[in-house]
Amino acid sequence: MERKTISRLALASFVIPILFLFCFSGTALAKEKLLMGYSASLSGGYSHVGKMIKQGYEVTARLVNRKGGIYVRELNKNLPIELIMYDDKSDPSTAAKLYERLITVDKVDFVLSPWGSSIGFPVTGICQKYKMPLACIMFASDPIFKQGYDYVFDTILLASRHEWTPLDLVNTVKDPPKKVQYIATKELYGITTAKGGVVHAKELGFTPYYEEVEKGVKDFTPLITKMKSIGIDGISTGIYEAEFFLLYRQMQELGFYPKFIYASHGTDLPDFWETFGKLAHGACAGGFYSTKWKTFENEEFVEAYKKEIGTYPTHYAATGAGIQIMKQAIEKAGTLDREKIKKVLETEEFTCLLMPRVKYVTEKGYTNINKYAFVGVLQWQNGELMNVFPKSIADAEFIYPMPWGR
Repeated sequence: MERKTISRLALASFVIPILFLFCFSGTALAKEKLLMGYSASLSGGYSHVGKMIKQGYEVTARLVNRKGGIYVRELNKNLPIELIMYDDKSDPSTAAKLYERLITVDKVDFVLSPWGSSIGFPVTGICQKYKMPLACIMFASDPIFKQGYDYVFDTILLASRHEWTPLDLVNTVKDPPKKVQYIATKELYGITTAKGGVVHAKELGFTPYYEEVEKGVKDFTPLITKMKSIGIDGISTGIYEAEFFLLYRQMQELGFYPKFIYASHGTDLPDFWETFGKLAHGACAGGFYSTKWKTFENEEFVEAYKKEIGTYPTHYAATGAGIQIMKQAIEKAGTLDREKIKKVLETEEFTCLLMPRVKYVTEKGYTNINKYAFVGVLQWQNGELMNVFPKSIADAEFIYPMPWGR
């Protein structure tokens, strides 16, 4: 009996490792694709950008796959990306549920960034809960990155600083606007960016005014009348596209023509020039992205996007930068292990079509923000959006004051 027991133990000690190795190798061999999931607002209040978010991810994923996919050293193979997308209906709670589903039901390997701080805020909580690294691409409201969430990484400039750059720009011209009106929708992003602008305006010696409006506001007449009476000569907004189009139209209807106007969102859409024509000449937009930037694979991305979609990408489509960053993190880590990839995101430097340099740092109460993030200023000039600030990336001189079609 004793001899038989010893023999069985010896056999087991030989067979079990072989079985383990076989199972592990089988798993490695069976891994044929890399699942990445995200939500986009294809319906609801943000649907005007949701389609572009989706297109940006799809074009970028196809570019990666045409080059062989993502190399995973641990598996010694390249994996093509397969995307799983859900419509979050522009609703934060729906987005949170969808990301939980992506992680727990669809079993994605990684998730990609949604768009907008209101949507992104609850999504970051889900990612932190399930220890899923998330490279945030198109939302950056400060409170999100003050929660100590160490699985969440902010790639673009903090929202409180988005309206600093236009002030820095007009501070360089002769006879700059003296009274600057900040307008925010009553949402996380709008309030954060506009209030941040107010702080910077005071620092530079401007006289700022602040106003909040409801999301989906239908009439700016009272506010425009008020601005005219005060003598506002500069406007900087943290409102979304539909609201800004209404504001811009009603300003002209009421004969209100300030020297300078900047919009974080709205002026950056091709529809803006198509809608207002020469009256859009001189209007400024947030320089979150430009098709002309000499950033990582941007020229290739723009060419592919134009060929596949039929138009040039706006900054909304540049969410594909999230795929670029995750690809680099996976390949640097050499594994699909999320903890190891998180460590790489915390310690290594990356590049993407949105930012020449990405280095996440934890400082001044913020967790994992990009040390090299910036926002430039774009300006409509004769039907084309031009980079006008900072000078290091400018391809046109800043037109000031606004000509308003004259």
